[in-house]
Amino acid sequence: MVHQLRMFRKAMQQFIKQIDSGGDLIPATSVYDSEKFKPLCLVCRRMGGPFWRKAKYSCTEFKLKQILIDDDSLPTVQQNDMSFQFSKSLERPMKGTAVVNTELVTGNIEITDKLCTTIQLEGTKQVYVSVSELTESLENRKVGRLWDHIKNSYSEDLCVVTEALVSVQSITLKKINERGSQFYITLPFNSLVGAEYNLAAASTLCIPDGAVLAYKVWNITVTNEGMLCLSKPSMKGQTKLLMRRSVTSVKSQKKSWMCLDSTDVSMEEGFEICRELQCLNDGLKQHLLDLVYQIIEDSELHAILSDMLSDACAGLDYNLSELNQLEEGRRELGENLLAIWSEEQLKNATEDQLVKAVSFLLAALEDLPPATLRLLMQSLKMQILSQQFTLVTTILKDLEHSQADQILKVETGSFTEDAFGITADLLNEIGLHLERDSVQKKGELYLCELPIALCCLNLLTSK
Repeated sequence: MVHQLRMFRKAMQQFIKQIDSGGDLIPATSVYDSEKFKPLCLVCRRMGGPFWRKAKYSCTEFKLKQILIDDDSLPTVQQNDMSFQFSKSLERPMKGTAVVNTELVTGNIEITDKLCTTIQLEGTKQVYVSVSELTESLENRKVGRLWDHIKNSYSEDLCVVTEALVSVQSITLKKINERGSQFYITLPFNSLVGAEYNLAAASTLCIPDGAVLAYKVWNITVTNEGMLCLSKPSMKGQTKLLMRRSVTSVKSQKKSWMCLDSTDVSMEEGFEICRELQCLNDGLKQHLLDLVYQIIEDSELHAILSDMLSDACAGLDYNLSELNQLEEGRRELGENLLAIWSEEQLKNATEDQLVKAVSFLLAALEDLPPATLRLLMQSLKMQILSQQFTLVTTILKDLEHSQADQILKVETGSFTEDAFGITADLLNEIGLHLERDSVQKKGELYLCELPIALCCLNLLTSK
């Protein structure tokens, strides 16, 4: 069940990246709450966790009409058919070496290469209410007594769903195990010890017809006079950092790469939180680093712990039930990470910057493209994380056109050819093409996640 939820969440995130350039759609996180995320349903927004992630939304048991005093009708839910197909496939054989006793036919296969992830979604329909019509119908309408009960039950911001993308046919998600796992297979009697075999360990999830894949919301507020109002969602404490870089040549002009929206902290404040890791003694740093190595090799455990620590950062009591569903070895690994903090510290997690720092690290590593993790581990072994962190933060700054190329030459001049090659590959994975004296945007950017990961890993390896 846990791996299926993770599979669904990741698939929906990829789905939204493909179709939503405006960034208003929110990917669904569960296939089981579909009916509660359709238009005119009430949901609550939970803030907290890594600053680059959007807010989470949880379903409630209520609909908009239930909180109004009068029985006047609300706008009719409409629908449009959408022709859309999304497919993600990375074909790669997975091989393992069979280590067997000559008397046995079952061998323990350790994975030495990752196989593919295949996710396919085809066909959706848009169900929605007109926001202008909804706003007009709510004008001068008051909320009833149920509103106070709902506000007491859900302390987070309440919102109403105005639009949802719904599957029009059953969808099967298929995921092939990607990272270091162990499988047991039956081998022929005449198989050779040490021989290589192609393995396929797939898990599937069937999404039924009518499931909500993504949705949009508007905020609900109530005036002092008890009138209900809608407002377009905006991030709390939003700060916008315009990051400009001149690219390709001296003749090119400065261009804006991105507008970085932060819900709780700016990038620099995020670095300050991560620097809490430097207060750990060397033994605890190494212990934490060893745990991180093992956790990022297990994508399911990684996702579970990332969610749990995000909840802790938001001051919520995280649920151990998902962790307890894992087999003993993996569960112990997660418990060892959580045991770094005492129960008393976790009870006051909103003020514990160390919890936030580790949450930022795990979330950044989870959100980065998978190939980035291998390159980060290589960088760690080459002891070039500090150089890479300096380079990446330099790239993110607003460099003047006349100085940009020269600054890059200085920054990359200290890299050996091997170190520069690894760094260029790393930046390529996050959407940047790096030369010795220029950098150019080439795809989807991960401009928050990589510097946070580099900052944390560098602090954990520094003495």
